[in-house]
Amino acid sequence: MNKENFTKRQTKQRLLSRYYPATAFLALIALWFVFFYTTNAISLIQIVLIAFFSLPLIGGSYLLFKQQQNLQKEITNHQVTHSELADQRHKISQAMEASKLALWEWDLETDSIYHSHFNDIFGYEEGEIPYFMGHLQPLVHPDDYPRLRQALIDSLKGRNTHFQCRFRIKHKSGEWRWLEDHGEVVERNRTTGNAKKMLGTRRDVTEEQEKDDYLQLAWKAFESSGEATYIVDPNSKIIFVNQAFVDITGYSRQDILDEDFWQTDCFATTRDFYKSISRNLKMEGRWEGELVQQRFNGESYPQWLRVTRVLNSYQQKPFTIAVFSDLTKSREVEARLNYLAEYDELTGLANRGQFYDRMHQRLAQARLYKEKLSLIVFDIDRFKAYNNSLGHHAGDKLLKLAAERIYNVLTSAVIISRTGGNEFAALILGDQEQAQLLSEELQEQMHLPFNVDRQELRLTLSIGISCYPDHAHELQVLLNQADQARLSCKSLGGNRVQVYNDTIRQSSLELLRLEQDLRKAIDNNEIQVHFQPKLDLNTGKITAAEALARWHHADEGFISPGIFIPLAERTGLIETLGSNVLEQSCRQAASWYHQGIQIQVAVNIAAQQLDSGSLVKQVDELLNKYELPAKMLELELTESTLMEDAEAAIVEMHSLRNRGVTLAIDDFGTGYSSLSYLQRFPLDILKIDRSFLMTDQGNRSQGTLTRAIIALGHGLNMRVVAEGVEDPQQLTELKQLGCDFAQGFVISRPVPAEEFTQLLDKQY
Repeated sequence: MNKENFTKRQTKQRLLSRYYPATAFLALIALWFVFFYTTNAISLIQIVLIAFFSLPLIGGSYLLFKQQQNLQKEITNHQVTHSELADQRHKISQAMEASKLALWEWDLETDSIYHSHFNDIFGYEEGEIPYFMGHLQPLVHPDDYPRLRQALIDSLKGRNTHFQCRFRIKHKSGEWRWLEDHGEVVERNRTTGNAKKMLGTRRDVTEEQEKDDYLQLAWKAFESSGEATYIVDPNSKIIFVNQAFVDITGYSRQDILDEDFWQTDCFATTRDFYKSISRNLKMEGRWEGELVQQRFNGESYPQWLRVTRVLNSYQQKPFTIAVFSDLTKSREVEARLNYLAEYDELTGLANRGQFYDRMHQRLAQARLYKEKLSLIVFDIDRFKAYNNSLGHHAGDKLLKLAAERIYNVLTSAVIISRTGGNEFAALILGDQEQAQLLSEELQEQMHLPFNVDRQELRLTLSIGISCYPDHAHELQVLLNQADQARLSCKSLGGNRVQVYNDTIRQSSLELLRLEQDLRKAIDNNEIQVHFQPKLDLNTGKITAAEALARWHHADEGFISPGIFIPLAERTGLIETLGSNVLEQSCRQAASWYHQGIQIQVAVNIAAQQLDSGSLVKQVDELLNKYELPAKMLELELTESTLMEDAEAAIVEMHSLRNRGVTLAIDDFGTGYSSLSYLQRFPLDILKIDRSFLMTDQGNRSQGTLTRAIIALGHGLNMRVVAEGVEDPQQLTELKQLGCDFAQGFVISRPVPAEEFTQLLDKQY
């Protein structure tokens, strides 16, 4: 019964209860008066009539009395119910207030909306957004609005009885807040069925959404992790595996999920081990270690497993979370690193570290059993030239082929090692004679052709030998001795075997002392530059000079360049020495030039200077510093220097030549004599080595080699200089053969700048 009907009924009953008893009482009195006062006698009929009319009136009054009682009782019950409803409304209001749940009522006919907690949720006052769709739409995130609109349409058209949507809305503060709406249509037009009114709730779920996003990220992290993860519930059912688990084990999710952990084939091979892990988990709550598992295809693999026992917060039941990684690749890397720690990657021979360890062990054994050992140290002659000419790839291939041949020859060696770029060492059980025989056989085998990139190459070795106990007892001493013997071979041109001896020992000590003295001489600017004249055979005049380094030792006197130049090359001093000579030469050439004497000065350039990459810059600086025209400077480079890295040399030479510097190739014919490269090098002068002049001496009718070289030089548009001319007859022959310049003792020895100036004065 609604409140309005209840009030009408209550009013009607109140009127009846008030007026009906009074009316009945008056009617009863009237009846009694009619019958008792209108006649003198009361008949039975009167009594019956009075009773007939009185009883209904009395009964009606009684019924009215009972209805009044029931009505009062109903009123009392209604008041109690109303009080309870009010109390419930108050509690619901408090609950909604505490939960920050907002109520909304949308009148679709007017598009007006009632909304509780409006300011708390939107930051706006209700008056600022009076219409639901018209004013709320711009606040909804553009990515969410289509979904919100579709959900509302489905609910309004009756496709869904319940409206539910989670969306973002822009708070007045400017931040995006997540809201969740629930609602239903509560009133529709009876004729058209169109929705007229909609009720619902709305709450701010921003924090909840952020937690959901965090959980999603955590879930994705689990799923995309490189480590395999699986979770087992308290009933031993596998409830989760990530993609890494599938990738590593080869088992699909269908094979694993909802299966009993103890019955799954995936863990069958290590089931007993897992039982011990389970016991450990019960005591300590976690376990970590390595074990070997099997993949789906039967392949075994090592894994590192971490297992944790976790109690869920609701029932405090234990879940098992296991994370493992496949150690296969790390084991392969570890094995590779262990291999590289002891072996050379390119050749497969033992590396320096393993060689020293094995040699140390074998020496200790030799001392114990009175055995003889021989250490053979060797390198490939001119390997750098092969490497630079053919390319590093071909150089590596050549090293591999050489290592294979070395291994096949030295089969009796205790150990064979590649100790450096093209340096090798072998330790054999035997004396000096056996070591020499093996070394000679190795030389012969290495001289057989190697086919590399369709080129046939023949190699030679410089081999040094030191023996235990004949030469030394300690490892490092043996190594030093064998290396000194190898260097002795190098100094003699290579392609030989040398056993360590007292001569080498004495020479080594002298060279060590000489090296220290040379360092001091360079630091103290004690290296002088002498100049040897070049005679123009067409004019008979001295027009150029070659700058040559000279060292006057305080105790030893003049040291031959043939001694200290190679020493500087071996000890890394040649670049400093060459730079020193170049600067002195430029300074003197500039001095002559500014005096009006135009003498082109030629300076020898070492391979290290060319390789440094700073030669062009240094030449520029010196020419600017001393104001010397570039044409007054000539740089001489040997064939071997150019061929060590021909392509890089060509680039440097073009840079120098573009500046006006003259370029010459020195000692032509003694190195590669590669005509193809000779055409590519930007050269101006070709110098004939003295060895060709000596060969032709006495053969005045032919002079074949000298004539051919001169013709070659002129054919390449180069001027030709003959060096080492020692007698007038050679000078005459060279002039007849068309040589352009001559240089040698017959003209003048190298002399200091002052004496050279005097020579110039004499010719004028």
